[in-house]
This record gives sequence, structure tokens and C-alpha cells, in this order.
Amino acid sequence: MHWIFKEYDNEKLLIFSRSLNLAPLYAKILLTRGIINNEQLEDFFDPDPDKMYDPFLMKDMDKAVKRIHEALLYNERILIYGDYDVDGITSASVLYLFFKRLGGDVTYYIPDREKEGYGLSFEGIDYAAGEKIRLIITCDCGINAVNVIQYANEKELEVIVTDHHQPSPELPPAVAILNPKRDDDNYPEKNLCGAGVAFKLIQAYCQHFNLDRELANDYLDLVALGTAADIVSLTGENRIIMSEGLRQINTGKNRIGLAALMNVSRIRPEEMDVTKIVFGIAPRLNAVGRLGEASRAVRLLTTDDSQVAREYSEILDDENTQRRTIEKEVMEEAILEIESKYADELPKLLILYRPNWHSGVIGIVASKIKEQYNRPVIMIAFQDDVGKGSGRSINGFDLYGALHANSKWLKTFGGHVMAAGLTIARENLELFAEDLISFADEIITEDLLVPKIYIDADVDIEQIDTNLLKFLDRMRPFGPGNMRPKFCLRNVMPSYPRIVGENHLKFRVRKKSRSLDCIAWNLGDQFPLIQNPQKSIDIVFVPTMNEWNGTRSIQLIVKAIKPHVEKGD
Repeated sequence: MHWIFKEYDNEKLLIFSRSLNLAPLYAKILLTRGIINNEQLEDFFDPDPDKMYDPFLMKDMDKAVKRIHEALLYNERILIYGDYDVDGITSASVLYLFFKRLGGDVTYYIPDREKEGYGLSFEGIDYAAGEKIRLIITCDCGINAVNVIQYANEKELEVIVTDHHQPSPELPPAVAILNPKRDDDNYPEKNLCGAGVAFKLIQAYCQHFNLDRELANDYLDLVALGTAADIVSLTGENRIIMSEGLRQINTGKNRIGLAALMNVSRIRPEEMDVTKIVFGIAPRLNAVGRLGEASRAVRLLTTDDSQVAREYSEILDDENTQRRTIEKEVMEEAILEIESKYADELPKLLILYRPNWHSGVIGIVASKIKEQYNRPVIMIAFQDDVGKGSGRSINGFDLYGALHANSKWLKTFGGHVMAAGLTIARENLELFAEDLISFADEIITEDLLVPKIYIDADVDIEQIDTNLLKFLDRMRPFGPGNMRPKFCLRNVMPSYPRIVGENHLKFRVRKKSRSLDCIAWNLGDQFPLIQNPQKSIDIVFVPTMNEWNGTRSIQLIVKAIKPHVEKGD
């Protein structure tokens, strides 16, 4: 693993530190995040909802608001069409609750992952026509559904698209298309997730008709779930959305469904953060869409019945347990295939496929395989002669662009730089795999395949104190674009090493007269490095406050270890 120290300008550090009366270490952390003046500092530490961008800066927003108002005015039936992941589920929940609150005749539809696949489907349009729907509003999908929206128009259904995925050159024939990634869209925040785009729509509606802006802000708790789960950059407007959404959740005044889901996830409101959403809430919301009907997750998030909330939260929890079992089996089979098929040398991109894999879990497994082998991964589950694939990429390789360049072999594809989906005929699989791996060979350098850890600063052991932890706490919410700062502590002596759990290290490090507890998750193979108390080490870590039996103490979460080498040796 390469240890890479983030760069900063020493002269700027000195000026910044003095002008703001900040300790150099704290100023350095901020500089590595591009914060170089008072205004940026204020925006970072006080993400104010009043500073969100005008929603009407987004292309077609005026058209969307006008058409929706017309539908509400004439009591037309509106269908909110979401996707089956957390982003789509939360987007659909937000729009459904908001327009129902305004008195609209609103219902929702989430496609079946197995039968319909990703996005707007012909089956969904037929359902809408049968239900006498007049207007469909998509969430987190639709940007590339040219043929399906044309089909909807032929059935006299109008469509408004809200999406954040990369558009193809040809846009669908919709009434309005809200997507900040459109080439002709000048909206400043390009990194909104689907729930973020849905929020901008209800924000625009409130603004245009002089409704209390808190009417839209009331749904930021759900928007925060989608934002965290979709792993978008938590900078700019997303930081405001995430901060305000978490604030609402942390106060404990949660809607019934979310409170029930937090209860089965064993998460207290005051503890909720991005990590707990990603690893606690999101898997449960995703599970029902992976193994069955994702509409059950929307039912949970939109209910005002406590009995329904308890029942559906337990269903989500049970299906998440089933999902983990299936995922474990697929993961083991995928690793066996890699080790047997590529025993000599791994290609720069992995394409794995089997007929018995569950299409609902291949995306999660692809993500884990990518982390383990540090290569882009595409996993395909075949049913009969059609395969559904899900891919995850590494920094420096545009997966969506790679699929676009080889799209002649695909039935459908979509997504973005780091994650994408596809469908493919079995007869095209070998040629597709051959061309895609050749494409990856030309793009992916050997350096991209080396795991990297980015370090904010070197620290002395005396600097690791409660003041540092308080400063880091103010930097929340952490996530892409504002990852929790990592520090390097050099030339420390390890002691009391042991392996705990399945593959975790527990030890202490000592320097001068101070020692600190350390935990290193899944680094059991590094035990030899900490075994000798006479051989010093360097560590990369994140400092946290640990509480055990009523005692609070600083603990270092160790991310990497290597032997200490004196300069010049």
C-alpha cells in the first residue's frame, strides 16, 4: 500500500493558521480540504440551509413545477416512479409524501428487480395506463429511457424525469428533465443524488407558490438517507443537506417508519451518522428490493401507522439477514472463481458470471471484490440467455465510459463513473469481456492498481488529545469529499499485541511517556509487525473516543502499519 501525504502550501498554512488563530495541525487539516479563507471556513462549519442554491437554476425546473401544479389543480392522478435502491426509495417517499400533503391524488410504483430490471420499464407504463395515471414523475431513473418514455407518450401519459445518472446524447421526450449532469444544465451542484434532485423539485414548488420553505426542509431526513447511501460527495450543497438531515434525525423527532427501522437496527437517534446509515439503515432498505418488492420500503418510510411501521421494519430486518447469507455464498464462489481462473496473473479488470447468482446481491459483492483486489469488477447473473450485471470501479477508471465505449455488445447499460449496471445476451458475453478487458488494459496503469491511503498529517503523540477529537467532531458529517482525517504516528513501540475476533489486531503503542490503545480491523495478517516490542513501527490511524464500562479513553483505529525506517537508512 502506498502512503500518500496530502499536499498543502507551507506559506498558506502559516498565514491561515495566524489569521484564524488556529493550531497549525488544525489549519493543515482544513487546507487539505481546499478551505483557504474565512468564508469557506464559515460555510464548512456552519452548513446553513439558507445557503442552498436557487432550485430554478436547474434546467426545466419551471416546466416541471408548472406541469405538477396543473396536475394538482385538476386532480389528475400522479404516479411517483422510483428505483429499488435506497436513493430511489427515499426519492419516491419524499415526492409521494410532499404532493400527497398538498392534496394530490398520488401513488407510487417501484419496479421488480428480477422481472423488470433497473429504471423505467414498459411494464411500469402499462401499470400506469391501467391505473388511469396522467402524469409520471421518475425518481433516480429515466434519464436514458428514450424508448420507454416514447411508449408512455403513445399511451397519452406525460413524464417528468428527475435523475442524477449520466445522460446519453439523446434525451427522452419528457415534459421536463431535471438532472444537473445534463450538458446544457448550469446548476452549480453536479453531485446531487436522486433524492437530492427530488428535494430541489419540492423546494422549487414551495418557492414558486410562496409556501413555507420548511415544508420542503421537513423531508431532509429522508434525503439524507439517500445522499449517504448513494456515496456522493459530501461537499457543497450535499454537505448542507446531510448536516440538516442528520440534525433532524439526531433530535429524535423521527417519522414513525424511520424510528422503527432505527430500532431494529439498534441505532439511537443521537448516534445516527453517515456510517450508521451506510452500514445499518441502507442495507435493510436495500434488502427488500434485492430479494422481493422494494415498494415495502416506501410503505415503511411513508406510513403514519405505528403497527405497520413495526411490521415492515421487522420484514426489512429479516430480509437483510437472508441477504447476508446469500451474499456470503456468492462472495465465496466469486473468490474461488478468481483464484482458479486467474491463478497466474489477474487482469486489470475482472468480469465474473454464473447462472445461479442472485442478481440482487451482485452489486454488493462486486464492491467487496473491488476492495479486496483493487480492480474494477463486473459481476453478471444469468437467467436463461440474458445476464444482468453490476459493476464497481476504482479511482481513475470511468466504468460508465468503458461500457459506453463497448455498448455494441450490450442490451442496456447505465450508471456513472464508479458504479454501473448492464444487461447482455449470453451470445455476446465473450466478445464483450474480451473488448472490455482490452479497453481497461489501455486505460488502467499499474499505479492505479496499487492500493493507496491518503494521510492528512504527521502528528506527535502529545497532539492526540480531547481538543483534537472536539475539532474533528465539528468537521462532521464525514463521507466522500470530506473523509474522516487520517494521521501518521511514527517511530512508536508496540506492546500487548493480540488477535481478537476473526482477524482483528488489538495492541498499544508507546512513545516517550505516553501510550494509547489501538484496534486494527481485519489486519490480522500484520501481526508480525507488532509482535516485537523492541522494533518500532509507523501507523496510519483515525483517533476516536472509546467508552467501556463507563470509562472514556482515546483509541486509535489503525488503518495501516509498517516498520519504522529512520531517514537515511
